[in-house]
Amino acid sequence: MKKALFLGDSNTWGYDPRGYFQRYDFTYIDYLNDLVPGWIFFEDAINGRLLRDVKEDTFDLDLIDLFCVMLGSNDLIHYYDVEQIHSFMHELIDSMDKRKLLILCPPILQFDEFRDESMKLNEAYKVMGVPCLDCNPLDMSFDGVHLSEKGHKELGTKIAGYMKRLELKSC
Repeated sequence: MKKALFLGDSNTWGYDPRGYFQRYDFTYIDYLNDLVPGWIFFEDAINGRLLRDVKEDTFDLDLIDLFCVMLGSNDLIHYYDVEQIHSFMHELIDSMDKRKLLILCPPILQFDEFRDESMKLNEAYKVMGVPCLDCNPLDMSFDGVHLSEKGHKELGTKIAGYMKRLELKSC
């Protein structure tokens, strides 16, 4: 069984903004575990996580087949600019085996103040020289920051399609 670890924030954790620290019953990780045979998907997710705070962390990828990162939205909300966040991502991934990496573009923030920067960040991620998957647009909750239940299903389905194409390439 292959293993994938997802490093993320509240959207990976499955935060449901309708309640205080409430979590959806099914997150995109749960959908992946149902949709992609031969793989098991894990999360390392913390609400409010900043890429800035993990950029110097080390992750042992010896036992992991795929390391996925979906971070950067909270950094934008904390007024770091795209260039700084791009640099934080480089600091995190530059020493890693690129064959085991996947950057997931975070959902586009739905606030006018952050929407353009959110799109610029995703474009910057796409040219980092590692596999990058942009699943936007995704259904968002009323707060404009977090995925809705439908958004989790959409994201899980889109990543599952990517994983299946990846498996076909490796055959």
